[in-house]
Amino acid sequence: MQIQSINTNTPNFQANRLRTAVRLAKAANQPNTSIDIYSINSSDSEFINKLLMKIDLKNRKDSHGLKEKENVNDTIRNVMNKALKLNENSSDGVYIAVKNGKHITGLLDYTNGGIPLLKNLVVWRGNKENDSRMNLFMQFLKGIGKKSKTDVVTYAETGTKGSEWLLEQGFTIPNQNRFARQRFVMTKKDVRTNLNKFENYIENNSETTLTDKVQKDVRLTNLDL
Repeated sequence: MQIQSINTNTPNFQANRLRTAVRLAKAANQPNTSIDIYSINSSDSEFINKLLMKIDLKNRKDSHGLKEKENVNDTIRNVMNKALKLNENSSDGVYIAVKNGKHITGLLDYTNGGIPLLKNLVVWRGNKENDSRMNLFMQFLKGIGKKSKTDVVTYAETGTKGSEWLLEQGFTIPNQNRFARQRFVMTKKDVRTNLNKFENYIENNSETTLTDKVQKDVRLTNLDL
């Protein structure tokens, strides 16, 4: 992914798009809503550094978020700085969700040192239909499903909406793990099962469409947090 900087106020970049999901408008006079998923790394340092300067301009919250830091803004900052240390050969990764080609609406990061670990997944900008969260998560399952032959792991606080969301997506809690911050596991078999379930839902839903074919050198302008 290569940066194409236009000015100091608006980050612009040219990238390989991994996934596009479109929610079709119910009314003829309303626009469709698209969510694009991209992977970012140190090649995008100029783009990332510009976004880092804008993080605290808004107060972002996500009750269903999976995050290591105390709040969403600190989590965004932490993940963006992680992306600055990655390259195309890194086993770890950072994804961003872009709504209608204009706004970043969520991010996800993971590590994969043999066992894939979902670290953070947060979304913002009134994500009513949960499209950003689900498409980030499904791109993660698709990516690690091709490489991993082990279970997928993540951690979340007990009794939160984030932990409830994990259970809804097919994670389970090992019996021996009953601490305040629990370990959630999705078996390697369930990774493919859950991914297929979501993709089938998209294909059979008249209100949504999905493209997961990589499109190279997609130019984005006016992209902001």
